Order: sequence, then structure tokens, then C-alpha cells
Amino acid sequence: MSKTNLNAEEFRVVSYKKSKIKRTVVVDTLIATINEPLSSVTFNLENYLRRIEAAKQELIPSDLYSSVLASLRESFQIINIIKIKEIVCFGLGRIGECMIARYQLALLLLIKDLYNAKVVAYDPIFTDNDSEILKSLGISVLHGNIEGKYKLSEKSATLFYLPHCPKQLTNNLLWANWGMVLNYCVIISNSFTNVIESNSKRHIEKNADYILNISPFVTELPIINSFKYYDIFNDLAIHIFALENLSLISQDLWQYHIEPVYTDEDLEFVKNKVHSACIISNSNE
Repeated sequence: MSKTNLNAEEFRVVSYKKSKIKRTVVVDTLIATINEPLSSVTFNLENYLRRIEAAKQELIPSDLYSSVLASLRESFQIINIIKIKEIVCFGLGRIGECMIARYQLALLLLIKDLYNAKVVAYDPIFTDNDSEILKSLGISVLHGNIEGKYKLSEKSATLFYLPHCPKQLTNNLLWANWGMVLNYCVIISNSFTNVIESNSKRHIEKNADYILNISPFVTELPIINSFKYYDIFNDLAIHIFALENLSLISQDLWQYHIEPVYTDEDLEFVKNKVHSACIISNSNE
């Protein structure tokens, strides 16, 4: 899920408390963010790149980064992955303006450098400045809001990075790759276990049925979050789908492949038609 804009001066180290926000409020906030005018401050690419590099250097010696590396290594050993071909990222937010997004991008870049992988990213609230920053860092920006429905074009190991994205986006990603091809997917996202345990069964069945159905067959490796800004990386985990587990799934479950549909009252992300309407509205002003 896209983050609200937080300047470094506004960000504080706080203890983690879960808060429930109405889904319509979340989406309305994102729509407002898409439509809000860009900052009048002159865009300085080098200044943004220096901040991102500083965030990378701060993460490198952290226990958080060590935990990510250890869990990734263990994940790759379990599913017998030698090389990651591509990293796909959804939901970074406005990296030019948001401190949370900057640190989450810094972690993405460290993983990119470690595995020398191609990276593509998308968020409906990316600005032209955000796209320029990403391109200068060797990250391609996807065109069009596919709502997380990124289907692997071939059977090659792909890492999906969805920091704090809504469960519906992860659910859409699972739907797009439903089948044994999930063995080639490694997903860094909010913990599947926590998603299921923190919501009612009825809510999960409506909004995350693919997460629910695959959960007994997932290997979830935690990321130990000891970073000083706790909320930036809280609740993240690495999810893998070992062949021996996937082979236990019945054909009936595999054949259940209905494209997810969400009601507006439960929506936690900007749908393609909403994003397109916002763009058209902006272009007419």
C-alpha cells in the first residue's frame, strides 16, 4: 500500500500500535494524493540520490538487513534457487517526498545489488520525479495499473517486494500465478499468518481468499525488525512455495481460479479504473 507523505522532519521513532482505518478512507487518501499538486520545490536529482545512498549505508550494518539476507539465503536453499532473474516491486509510494518510501527503496536497492537482478516497480502515485529517480537507479517503471496481477512470463525465479502493500494486491499476485509456477515466486510482504490471524474469516474469504487457500502450503520466514524506525519494516516476512508442499494441493483447489473482485467498502488500493479517471481528470485541468 502506498504510504502517506512523511518528511524526515515529521518522522518520529514510535512504538508500534495497530490502528484500524476504514478502507474507504485509505483509498480516498490515495486518490487525493494522486490529485494533489507537486511540490513547488525545484527537483534536484542528485540531492535525492544522496539521501537514498545515505539510507542504504544506514541499513547495511543493521540487524534488520542481516535478518533479510539470512532469511533470503535460507529461502533460496529450500526451493533450490541459485539466481534471481527479476525483482518486481509494488507500492513504494512517493520516494522523492516520503522517508518511509526512501528506506524501503534503499532495502530494495541493496537486494538488487546483491543479486545483480533486473528490477521493475510500480505505484499509481509515482510522480514524474519518482520515475526519474528510479530510472537513474537502474529500475524500470511499469506502465499501467495492473493491480498487482503480475504473471510470470517464464519459469524463472522472481522476487516480489511488496512493502506494506494491502492484502488484496498480494492476493491478486497469487491469483495471477496460481499453480505450480508459485515455486518460482519469492514474496516479501506483510506476513500471511498475521493477515489471516488479524482479520475475521469472513473478511479474509472476501478479500484474501488466495492467501487463505495457499497458507497451509507456504513456508514463511520472519524478518527480525530491530530497525530504529520500527514502522518502516514492521510485519514483513518472506514467503516461499516449495514443490513438495505445492504437490500436496488438490486439483480442486488449483482449479479454483476465479479472478478476485473486491467491494468498494473493503478496498485498500487504487483500482485501475480509479487511477485512470484521476489521470484523465488531471489532464483536463
